[in-house]
Amino acid sequence: MLPAALRRWLHRPKRSDPRLLSQFFFADERVTRVVAEINGLDAELDPQQYLVLLNQLHVSQAQLLAVIEHIMEECIPTQRHSRDYLVKFPEELLVDNLGNHMLFAAECLLAGTFLEVEEADGAQLRPRARNLLCSLELVRALLREQSLSHPSTYPEPVRAALIQFDRLFAEFELSYVSSLVAVKSPDEIYRQQEIIVLFCETVERALRLGYLTQEMIDGYEPLLMFTIPRLAIISGLLIYPEGPLSLERSPEQMSRVFSPFYNLLMKISPQHPPGPRLEATLGSRRSELRSHYSSTKDMLHTLFVCISGVADQLQTNFASDLRSILKTVFKIVASPAETSEETGGSKDEDGELCAGDVPHVDDCPLCPSPRDATGLQRAAGAHRRPEWVPDSSSSHCSACRAPFTLLRRRHHCRSCGKIFCARCSPNTAALPHYGQPRPVRVCTHCHATHLPSWRSRTR
Repeated sequence: MLPAALRRWLHRPKRSDPRLLSQFFFADERVTRVVAEINGLDAELDPQQYLVLLNQLHVSQAQLLAVIEHIMEECIPTQRHSRDYLVKFPEELLVDNLGNHMLFAAECLLAGTFLEVEEADGAQLRPRARNLLCSLELVRALLREQSLSHPSTYPEPVRAALIQFDRLFAEFELSYVSSLVAVKSPDEIYRQQEIIVLFCETVERALRLGYLTQEMIDGYEPLLMFTIPRLAIISGLLIYPEGPLSLERSPEQMSRVFSPFYNLLMKISPQHPPGPRLEATLGSRRSELRSHYSSTKDMLHTLFVCISGVADQLQTNFASDLRSILKTVFKIVASPAETSEETGGSKDEDGELCAGDVPHVDDCPLCPSPRDATGLQRAAGAHRRPEWVPDSSSSHCSACRAPFTLLRRRHHCRSCGKIFCARCSPNTAALPHYGQPRPVRVCTHCHATHLPSWRSRTR
């Protein structure tokens, strides 16, 4: 058997090789080289160079984790550990480099240099950090070996190691973040979902009454960030009094978003005016309520100030929660994207689909014109893998244009190479013309528009 160094030199992949295992080989090599330079440097003699190398290590580790993430999406797409816990995290933590921060935190915990967590929390986190880093080293070793032997396949030991690493990473991520910030409880998540329903019903009612227009919603009018919470407070007290703003609940039973304003909501609500008699009729309640103000104008002004005060404090004290709620509301009430269902089937003299007959979806980033669709068909016929769009050049989903966060992750379509969110790439399909005999992730457009004709050609 050849020595490891000689075999590594003989079977070293080319930098132009687009396969993920080849990309991993060079990403892993960069991390190893930077670590070796750091270990050979005296930080006290050259602190500036040490900081430079530390930054290089941070960047190279982020690139390595990104490649491993793509490999897991390709190798174990249906066996990934659930990330549903991410909805518990504050939105400001859901950034693209959170994974790299997790790895750095695990290394610091094992080295005993981590200052962000309490000692008791650190003692509980260190075993998880140790297991995570050991699992990562095993994954790196197996992927290095595979990249030098068969860079197109993932044997069972590689798959098992990836599944274990994905699970350990998720468990450490949840434990670490929970030790730093207060994460939402299941009850709080449910209560905020009730608020989302209230906001959606409020918007739909405002649309019916003409207070808002669909164009404002679809255009994400900035003023709606102020208008919708104010309307929702009124709706929650008057139209849907049994909902999440029900004052029959105690403050502890309300969402943390509204519970601090319980007393103020009691004063605003006409069902609970200051000092009402339980036996009073509706007419006497109204009279009693009005008696606290010098005029109707004064009463309306006071109510507007109170309602605006609650809404403004929501945006100040619960900005992250309110952004998350409004983002979901806009996603629900916005107009669906219009698509064209025209299809065709005639072929030119070479047997390829004609440009005018290629299935085409309006406003599709893949097929802005039928001719571009034909180009995609011909590329498939030529058995050339699509060039992947780099992660760094795509901040929004290619289909729905939703911005990427850690919760809304990037996913490459193996058919066209573009980047989509999970909602716009939920399908899998075998792509034998690209050397992918097993089902892999594809976007909705390719699955519905291009792949049917490709599959018919391979039969």
